[in-house]
This record gives sequence, structure tokens and C-alpha cells, in this order.
Amino acid sequence: MKHISIVWFIPAFALLLPGLQAWEYTALSEEHRSVLESGEAVIFSSRPDDGAEPDQRFVTAGRLITGSRDLIWEVLNDKEDAEDYVDGILDSEVLEEEGNVLTVKQRTHVGGPKGAYTYTLRYVLTPKSKTEFFYLGGEIKNVTGAWWIFDGPDESTFLVVYALHIDPGVFAPRFVIKQGQKKSMPGTLISMEREVKRRQVESKSE
Repeated sequence: MKHISIVWFIPAFALLLPGLQAWEYTALSEEHRSVLESGEAVIFSSRPDDGAEPDQRFVTAGRLITGSRDLIWEVLNDKEDAEDYVDGILDSEVLEEEGNVLTVKQRTHVGGPKGAYTYTLRYVLTPKSKTEFFYLGGEIKNVTGAWWIFDGPDESTFLVVYALHIDPGVFAPRFVIKQGQKKSMPGTLISMEREVKRRQVESKSE
């Protein structure tokens, strides 16, 4: 299996903004922690980096994943192999890699008349803590979002948060698109968790 090699320019959480402190695990509500610790995903009302007014375009989901921070980060950013383990990604190719910036071409099932659409994204990586992605062009109107890795309830469990806005460029009420995301995004997090576990087993057998 081919993995992307990432150059670390800054230590994890060196760029952690004061507003993100509210996303420390102990700062989450008791209800959210209870759901997460039961093994389920939580749909949050805002992104970790939202200001006073949440950006209503986004759906934000979180789930606890057990494993090392290094391995979770590796899985989140393995764009060459994403099609093998991420639900909905049909093809994924890294076109360019320069430091902590990746340009990736993907074909993804996002609904709409065609079902699958091809587009190009730019991923900007803040090592071991955050990955943002931005739309560069393709067959849909827009897709943008981010991934975060936060400490969890113990040293081997992390809160992985995924925020996504997608506009396929076809007529559809925004609430319908967002409802679909609320159903599919927990599955994406499960895909990540499953791959982390698989690689843990693989590394132990080597």
C-alpha cells in the first residue's frame, strides 16, 4: 500500500487558536461526551473554528477513534489510497505535493443527476491537528471543509471532527443536501476508524 510522506514543519497544535479550546474534550457537553463514548457520532451545531455566528453552510460531525495520533493523521491524509477505504470516494489521485500542500483529483459519489462527479481540491495540512480542503474546479459547484484531531478521553483515543460544505450545482433545497450529509458523514468517520484499526493490525503482524 502506498502512503503519502508528509514533511513536518511545525509541532502539533502549535497553531491552536484560543477559540479551539472550547473543543477540548473535557469542555464538551456531558451529552456529547456520552454519545461519543457510546461509540456513536455527534452532529455538532458549529465548526471548531466558527466565530460567534456558525457558518450554516457546513455540517460538522465528530467521532472518537482509538489509535495513535500519527496513525490517524496518516489515514486522514492518505489521498492515493482513499478510494480503497473511504465510503463514497471512487477515485483519488495526488496531482502535486509541495510541503504541507496537496493538490488532489477525486471522483466522488455525491448524489445529483450524475451520481458521481470529478473535481480537484487543494489540501492544506497543519501537521497532526488539522487539514483544510478547498475547491479548485471540476464538475460540481463547490466543496470545502476540514478535518481536526483533538485529544479524547484518554491517551489512545482521539476526537476526530469533520466539517463539510458541498454544492453539486443542481437544483436541490439546501436542507435536503445537509440532511443527506448528516446521514453520510458518520459513515465516512467509521471508514476512517476501520482503516486505522486495519493498519494497526497490519503493523503488528509485520
